Amino acid sequence: RYKKEKIIVTCGEYDPLTADDVSFLNRCKQKGDLLVVGIHSDWFMAYARGGNVHSYKQRREIISNLKCVDEIFTFDDTDGTMCQLLKLVKICYTGAEITFISYEDMQDMPERKIRGINFETMK
Repeated sequence: RYKKEKIIVTCGEYDPLTADDVSFLNRCKQKGDLLVVGIHSDWFMAYARGGNVHSYKQRREIISNLKCVDEIFTFDDTDGTMCQLLKLVKICYTGAEITFISYEDMQDMPERKIRGINFETMK
């Protein structure tokens, strides 16, 4: 019997990467077969946070060296959301069970309108 692949998706700034971030990512990985991480762009960091310590390229290099991370997605976050990230994961992992895990409750977020994605909050 075919077991549906369980893909866990999360997203963050990781600027700088903290021990709490690493712990969160490790816990995310334990919940599925693959962990896909979205990293916010330098544009998003400038717009939403007023700047960044490390460039996107540097943050991507750091995250890619974590054992728990299977794949990193670059996505368009110029609308201030992670909607494109979730749509890309759906396209790349057709037929998989996809769960987005966040620190915060996403009840009223635009991402919740994307069908076929489970949402979970994990502190």
